[in-house]
Amino acid sequence: MSTPKFIAITAATCPAASRSGALNELANFAQDCRQNGAVRVTYGSVISGRYPGALVNVQFFDDLQGFESVMNMIPQSSAYSRMVSDHAVAPFARNVFRGKTIEFEPKLEPAPKYLMLTRAHRRSLEETAMLDLLNKTAPVFKSAGAQTMRMGQTLTGSDLGTYMLGVTYPDMSAIERTYDALAASPEFGQLMNGLEIDMRSITKIAGIL
Repeated sequence: MSTPKFIAITAATCPAASRSGALNELANFAQDCRQNGAVRVTYGSVISGRYPGALVNVQFFDDLQGFESVMNMIPQSSAYSRMVSDHAVAPFARNVFRGKTIEFEPKLEPAPKYLMLTRAHRRSLEETAMLDLLNKTAPVFKSAGAQTMRMGQTLTGSDLGTYMLGVTYPDMSAIERTYDALAASPEFGQLMNGLEIDMRSITKIAGIL
């Protein structure tokens, strides 16, 4: 899988009583996004982090024209309309990220169940050094059970200039193994010393298209 040039992450509030129905409509909306410019869509609900219970929709694009096409499609999407009117879904954040290259061969079987998002500021590392260290730690993620690994730098939205790392896993045990292994990685230690982490969340994935 090639590195996506752009990634859009949208977060929305949703009443607990409406979440099941909202996720069903989010699946339909994800299909609308795929048909109108997104090359891949991952969606689900946050189970741990700053906004527990929020819905998350992650879209990958080859170019910003694809993002524009999705934005133009939204007013005509009946699935999006039902999410808002029938299930009280209310988007509160949408950031666009420019993709950064990480050497990581994705594994989508079995389907990933969890997405961990980590946001960081560069403190003392230059971007090239940061990406070099991250690429050196990628095999640690892979051997511990991580299935996909993507990074982007915030282009529009809140927290401009920060970086978001997204890693998917088949189960919670794989997340635990990964961070146990990373604790023994000198490269990961250097990476953490040069970054300031200000957010980490886990989303339970409802679907990937």
